[in-house]
Amino acid sequence: MATDQPSPEVALVRYLRAQGFTVEAGDRPGSYRVTAHRDAPMPRRPRLSLPDDLLTEYLNELDRTPGAAPGLSALSLTEVHLEEALAAGVDGQNQTTAVGVRRTPQGAVEWFWHREAEPGPPGGEVPQADLVWRADRPR
Repeated sequence: MATDQPSPEVALVRYLRAQGFTVEAGDRPGSYRVTAHRDAPMPRRPRLSLPDDLLTEYLNELDRTPGAAPGLSALSLTEVHLEEALAAGVDGQNQTTAVGVRRTPQGAVEWFWHREAEPGPPGGEVPQADLVWRADRPR
């Protein structure tokens, strides 16, 4: 990577801020909290895990995987994934609690996205699983 280019971590945080997210540094390197989007508070304050060493390893793996990022750079694809994870969800409330990269127990680097369960339908009515759609007209 050229020395005049920002690290992937810095580039992703800058990207999110340019998209209107308020990103605050956490208590350790690569750790952040997203507190608002376009001045609207994000009550769950999603945690971002973007340690530069893991992020660089993840992006390099994406670059080496054929077809993983068709037409996009690995960093651009990761920007899309981050924005998707942090954009508004059900009724304007984002369900994301944590997103980023981490090391698995097997030693690989992976992308993760944790979300709270989405609220059920209004009134607590849960659709029955055995409903069948039929194209026949009623008689």
